[in-house]
Amino acid sequence: MRRFRRPRIRLIDVISHGFIWLCLLTFVTPFLVLLTYSLTPQVGSTTADNFTQVMGSFIGNLGTSLLVSGLTLLGNVLIALPAAYALIRYPIPARQLLFTIITLPLYVPGAVIGLSLLLAYYFTYQFAHLTTNLFGLVFAMMICTFPLMLTPIVVAMKDLPATFEEASECLGATRWQTYRRIVLPLIGPGVSAGLMLTFIIVFNEYLVTLFVHAPNTTTAPLQIFNVIRTAGLNPSTAVLAVVMQLISLTAILLFFRIFGTRYFKGTYLI
Repeated sequence: MRRFRRPRIRLIDVISHGFIWLCLLTFVTPFLVLLTYSLTPQVGSTTADNFTQVMGSFIGNLGTSLLVSGLTLLGNVLIALPAAYALIRYPIPARQLLFTIITLPLYVPGAVIGLSLLLAYYFTYQFAHLTTNLFGLVFAMMICTFPLMLTPIVVAMKDLPATFEEASECLGATRWQTYRRIVLPLIGPGVSAGLMLTFIIVFNEYLVTLFVHAPNTTTAPLQIFNVIRTAGLNPSTAVLAVVMQLISLTAILLFFRIFGTRYFKGTYLI
C-alpha cells in the first residue's frame, strides 16, 4: 500500500503568494478608504443621507458622461474599423510612422491636449462653435482615445490571415459581404477591447474636459472636481467618487464576463 505523501510547500511559493497579496492590498487600500469615508455619517445625518443628498443632482451629470462616452465610442469605432483595415491590408507608405503619429495622444499630457484643443476651437474651428456645444467635448474625447480604439483592432487585423478573405471572395462574396460576415466577426475581440478601454478613459476623464467643456455641460468627473474645489472632501463628495468607481468596475466585470481575457491576445502591431 502506497503511503500518501503530502505536497511540500516551498518557501518561494509562500513568498510569491505573499508578494501578490501585498501588491493587491497596496492598490486596493485607497479605494477601500474612500468607500469607508463615504459611509461615515455627518453631524445630524445618517449614512443613507450621504447618498440621497448628492444623487439627485448627480444623476444628470452621470447621464452627460454616459452620453459623451456613447458618442465617443460610436465615432471612434466608425473611424477605427476602416483605418485599421487600410493599415494592415494595403501597402501604405511609411505606415509605421503614420501609426506612431496617430497614437501620439497617448504620450501627450492631458493638460497639453486640452490647451491645444481650446486654442484650435477658438482660432481654427470658430465656425463650428465647439466651445458652446456637446460635440466639442465629444471631439476632444475622440482625439484622446482614438489610439486606444485603433490599436486592439490593428492587432486583431494582423492576427487575421488574408486567406480567409480570399477564400470568401473566391466563393462569390463581395468585398462588403466578406468584411461584414468574415472580417468583422473575427476581429470582434479587438473591437470589444477597444470599446472597453475607450469607455473607461472617457467616462473618468476630467482634465481635458476642464479645458473644452461647454458652460452648460458638466460631466460626472468634472462635477466631482468642482465639488471638491468648493466644498472640500467630505463624505457626500466621497459618495460621488464611489459611484464613479462602481460604474467603472461594473463595466470591466461585464466585459470579462461576456468576452473573457482571451480577447486581449495578439502577436504584434505593424
